[in-house]
Amino acid sequence: MKPAGLRTRITVLYTVIFAALFAGFFFSAYHLFRGQLDSDARNEVTDRAEALRGYLKFEDESPVLRFDGDFPENGDFRDATRFYQIYDPVTGEIMTQSQGMLSLGLSIVSREQESPLQNGFFDVTTDDGTFRFHNERVRSPAGHEYVLQVGTSLKPMQDALDRLGSLGLWLGPLALLLAASSGWFMASRALNPVRDIVHAAQKLDLSNLDHRLPVSGANDELDELAVTFNEAFARLAGSVGEMKQLTASMAHELRTPLAALRGEAEIALLHEGSVDELKRVLSSQLEEIDKLTKLIGQLLMVTKAESGLLRLERKPVDIAALLCDLDETLAVLAAAKGISLTFDYDEHLVAMGDSQWLKHAVLNVVDNAIKYTPEGGSVAVRGRKVGGYVVIDVRDTGIGIPVNAIPHIFERFYRADWSRAKDIEGVGLGLNLAKWILDHHGGDIYVTSEVGKGSDFGLRVPAF
Repeated sequence: MKPAGLRTRITVLYTVIFAALFAGFFFSAYHLFRGQLDSDARNEVTDRAEALRGYLKFEDESPVLRFDGDFPENGDFRDATRFYQIYDPVTGEIMTQSQGMLSLGLSIVSREQESPLQNGFFDVTTDDGTFRFHNERVRSPAGHEYVLQVGTSLKPMQDALDRLGSLGLWLGPLALLLAASSGWFMASRALNPVRDIVHAAQKLDLSNLDHRLPVSGANDELDELAVTFNEAFARLAGSVGEMKQLTASMAHELRTPLAALRGEAEIALLHEGSVDELKRVLSSQLEEIDKLTKLIGQLLMVTKAESGLLRLERKPVDIAALLCDLDETLAVLAAAKGISLTFDYDEHLVAMGDSQWLKHAVLNVVDNAIKYTPEGGSVAVRGRKVGGYVVIDVRDTGIGIPVNAIPHIFERFYRADWSRAKDIEGVGLGLNLAKWILDHHGGDIYVTSEVGKGSDFGLRVPAF
């Protein structure tokens, strides 16, 4: 079974909330109205008792109603004389009673010896409906107490409540229908931009990653969503572009050593040679295999670094000791090329980071300087503290870097034409990895260079 759509769920939720609010409002209004009618009924009984008490007389200690002049025509008195009675609470004898009480057959008497009389209100249910009565003590001149009991019918109040309830039963379904219709309409309007975003997103594929989702300009949450997706698509386009570049660069870098291996193997198979000749071929192939192994290792390292699989430690690193180790490691390489390699660094030079990765970054930069410095040149490494950073300068007297190539030298597999001499090994990953290491240490790497005079690289990492 297909789940309900978002528009349907929003409409149902809106209708349920509206129904709960309508029911809460209606029941609150109903109870408030009922309470007001109940209060009005109490006041009405009290007013009737007060109107009747004005005409109460005592003859021979017996309560009677006497009127001076014409019979009162006001409504309060007519209502008051409709349901009333006066009785003796001691004996329970009814002294006087209205015709309405007689017709109802009501004789509500409470003898004090059975239950003490209390002034107050009480309701009585009859075949003609519910009536509300009010008890009030009246005293004769001689001090004898009687009970004046005045009542009123609650039928008008009940009729009003019934009409209000019927109105609610009629208005409820209409209100729910209106709520559902308006909820569907508002959900549709609210989700139209989402639908546009979905349709635009469905058009995206690897062939048109430059396509972007529409932004309405309202600066609302949907615009924020579209902008977020556009930024994600931009990053995806960049990643796909890097993947294409990586694939093309890998194919280019792998093609040369593989072609060399195949060519030498074919020549060895076609021509019978001496053992020394076969050894020479195998030695050459081993060199090419070493290049491939190094290339694959560097690719794996770069891939792991950019995918977040490599973790960097955060602890004090003795940069002086690190540079001392590199001096011993690279001295042989520099001597083999006839290059002067010098290290100069301050004592107590400590940075915060991962010692192995920082060493790898410096090694890549110095190794790069040695590669591109001709015989008889020099490479100088200087370590110092500048402000809150440890700065390692690597200065060489090599072939230099053209101005238009400087912005690209930290890109993967970038090797300008001037650097592609056959006797210079490398695949263009060392500086890229060095930049990644410095960036993830909160530092940076920069370069100044002049063709024919050399280059000056600076590695900066936060000091401890």
